[in-house]
Amino acid sequence: MGKKTTQIDNRTEASSSNNNYFEIITLLFVSSILLIDFFPQFGSIEIIAPQYLYLSLLNILVSFFIFRNPELLTTTIKTIFQKSMVFKSYVAFLFICLVSVIMAANFSLGLISFIQLLIIFCTFVNLSLLLHNRLHIIYQICFIVGISLFVQSYLAISHLFEIAKSINLSTAFSFIQGKTGNINIFAATLTGKLPFLMLGIYHFSKWKKWFLMSTMLLVLFVVFLTASRASYIALVLNFIGFISILLVVKTPKKDYLALLPYIILPLIIAFLGATLTFKTAQDKGRFSSVTDRFSEISPVNSKDGSINIRLQYWNNALEIAKENPVFGVGLGNWKIQSQPYEKELVNNLTLSDHPHNDFLEIAAETGFINLIIYLSLFIFGLITNVKKIISTNELQSKLIALLALLLLISYGIDAIFNFPLYRATMQINFCLFLVLTIINTKFDTSAPLLSNKLALVIASLSIICFYFSYQTLKAYQFENETVFDLQSSQPKLRYDDIIDRIPKFPNTATNSQPYIEVAAVYAFNEKKYEQSIKYFNQSININPYTGRAEWYKYRIFKEQGIADSARYNARKAFEIRPRNQDYFLSALVVDAKAKDTAAILKNHNTFIKYVKDPSIWINTSSALAQSLYPNDKILKFMSTGLAIFPKDSTLLARLKSFEKDAEFAKSSSKNNSNGDNVAKASQYAANSDFEKAIVFFKKAAIDDPKNIIITQNIGICYFQLKQFKTAITYLEKTVNSPLLADGKTEFLLGAAYLNTNNKPKGCKFLILAENKNYPGAAALVSQYCN
Repeated sequence: MGKKTTQIDNRTEASSSNNNYFEIITLLFVSSILLIDFFPQFGSIEIIAPQYLYLSLLNILVSFFIFRNPELLTTTIKTIFQKSMVFKSYVAFLFICLVSVIMAANFSLGLISFIQLLIIFCTFVNLSLLLHNRLHIIYQICFIVGISLFVQSYLAISHLFEIAKSINLSTAFSFIQGKTGNINIFAATLTGKLPFLMLGIYHFSKWKKWFLMSTMLLVLFVVFLTASRASYIALVLNFIGFISILLVVKTPKKDYLALLPYIILPLIIAFLGATLTFKTAQDKGRFSSVTDRFSEISPVNSKDGSINIRLQYWNNALEIAKENPVFGVGLGNWKIQSQPYEKELVNNLTLSDHPHNDFLEIAAETGFINLIIYLSLFIFGLITNVKKIISTNELQSKLIALLALLLLISYGIDAIFNFPLYRATMQINFCLFLVLTIINTKFDTSAPLLSNKLALVIASLSIICFYFSYQTLKAYQFENETVFDLQSSQPKLRYDDIIDRIPKFPNTATNSQPYIEVAAVYAFNEKKYEQSIKYFNQSININPYTGRAEWYKYRIFKEQGIADSARYNARKAFEIRPRNQDYFLSALVVDAKAKDTAAILKNHNTFIKYVKDPSIWINTSSALAQSLYPNDKILKFMSTGLAIFPKDSTLLARLKSFEKDAEFAKSSSKNNSNGDNVAKASQYAANSDFEKAIVFFKKAAIDDPKNIIITQNIGICYFQLKQFKTAITYLEKTVNSPLLADGKTEFLLGAAYLNTNNKPKGCKFLILAENKNYPGAAALVSQYCN
């Protein structure tokens, strides 16, 4: 017994002497965490990669520090964790997330997402261990947060007006992103830390109070300029919550009234400043005014496309959750598994990384049970902090509970409208909410020590997190490098340069493209078709929902002259993404070559359900004409486009061209012999007997030598027979005809010249065909003329 008493006395004395030291370490840890808001991207496509890597490194260092200082580990913290329903909910949430990763279709994506959640958990544990018994330094933390927010806001405002010098102010607003890469995330991270400024203004006096008040003014000004509706809501609730709950905290009336100007004046000045700035910019959209943006806060605002598309995403998330109610589709797998639900929702390859609602994303990715657990975390957090505010007698405990409650409100609002679960800077706010909620209680400083194995466990987990975070950073750097390289007219990287660099964790890019598909594209560009097809097939196994691999395979098989495979893949790509214009045009090309007019019209009717543009009718009419579709039916088809676009000049010109073709056809039919020749020639051409078709087209040309359509058809037949020089002779006679304005003649001439090794003339005519939107011309220009 005596030995135990001596041990406790010694520990108490050591704890007292080291207290200032541990406080400094805690403040340094908090300061280091806040540095992620100033991180450069280090060549990464996404800022979150270096941020999570940095946090995992911090956790390693702090865990080993705690291991070397076991007096930081007491059984009290263990008891607090065990009794806290918030902590239990948090651990249960993480456990089911882990199970969903194991069940996920894409394990690689799920693992990386779980690693990011695990990094925040380790940060939470480390910060809890450092802060317990040291919550009196919360005011120093408020001031440190204030310094961070001051620098962020100042840099954002300076950057805004610097950009406005080279472009208009209205456009410059979109660049208010800080280091987050997204205007809404930047607004949310600023708004989420406002409660620290409020508490700091309440506590400090003199210059510190004025500094934090000035910082609040800058922060509010920036938040207003972002025009982020979710942040506007959180901002209003924060102010209402702080001002009203402060009364419950039993603040003396005199002190309460004296505090209000410090809180309200920055809000009023920032609002007026933002209103004046918006008025100066004269923007008609998002940045028109603060009040207009507030008025748009409605879940059923039919005029706002961003709200409507978000509601569609929410509905998709519910559908996915209903189909996978137990463990969902797997943590982090939304970006792939949501795509079949979006193929009729967005154009081309536009994809949603998230459904813009963390709660629904959790339901879709990890199941309804985990959604309930995650919601319970917020409910228990709300109850815990409200109880503290109402029941406890200690002012500091009340104020910390108020701070945690406001952090919960800010984070919760953002979680409803955005995706803070996967953003490191927002997860810091979530972590601070958890820590302040759970450890806001009295500790027994004489409690026995815990084994320092806990610190080793956290350190080990952090090392694992560091490894996978480093792999993620390398993957995002690879993505950033190859994206820009492939966009350049002359890529510097080669297939051999990148094939050994294909990332495995994660195995899918931020735009949901499997990284192995990047290797396939490089192989395609270098005409290594065997390797290209091999890797495209692998990419389909990872993500079969973009149609990108099928579209490239169509181009490969077309180049190789394998018509059936080319047609299958072109049509498959369009089936996968029916709002993708490239896929639509490719489907037109293969169906026109097969003279499948029923398929052409079916694809056309599918595409115009989502996209309506005059060029669609131009392209489809060209495909129909190439398929020898009757002229009178093409005229009826063109009338459907003119019913929607009655004044469009391109449609009117195309209609006039087909009307003249019809007049020629009527003129030719008056001479029965000539009409019979044209009919027989057309029949032979339809059956791919081009030699006999040429015989009858030439007979028809003798009777009607000025019929430019017949001349073009002779050229087409020679082209099909691969007699390119002869085809050029006939096609060049028709190239300037006003009756043939669809670009078909130019396309065939371009291809014919390429086949005779005359690239300059070939590219000249292909570019003319591309300018006339002729199907397939753009692809050939991209392949041969860049």
